[in-house]
Amino acid sequence: MKILVIDDSGQISACLAEVEADLESRIDEIQALNVLEQMRPELVFLSYAVCGEQTQDYIRQVVKTLPSTSLIVIGEQASQDCVLRCLLSGAKGYQELQDLRYYSVRLVQAINRGEAWVSRRMVASLLDAIRQLML
Repeated sequence: MKILVIDDSGQISACLAEVEADLESRIDEIQALNVLEQMRPELVFLSYAVCGEQTQDYIRQVVKTLPSTSLIVIGEQASQDCVLRCLLSGAKGYQELQDLRYYSVRLVQAINRGEAWVSRRMVASLLDAIRQLML
């Protein structure tokens, strides 16, 4: 599996040490877009800190560039609303950085099976958002 990590701290790559994959890492989101087109990874880990408030726009750009890629946002104590906006922009999941080391292998396996990586509470929020769109 090919994985692209977009993180300016190096912490995400360190947390993925137990994952067997072809791992590339970039600290700059523009460089990462170029690598994305060449590498065509199955999975992208994006640190929320890299793009900050523009994270949702960046997620949309990644999804537009390579729709088959799954993107997971890694953050630190992000609000439920922030995570929901990322998911609605095209992310397939969210994980707190402090817990990534413990869940990395299971997370990658879940994404490989075509699953999302979100909490049950977030599933309820997504269903509410869909319901609002249907009204």
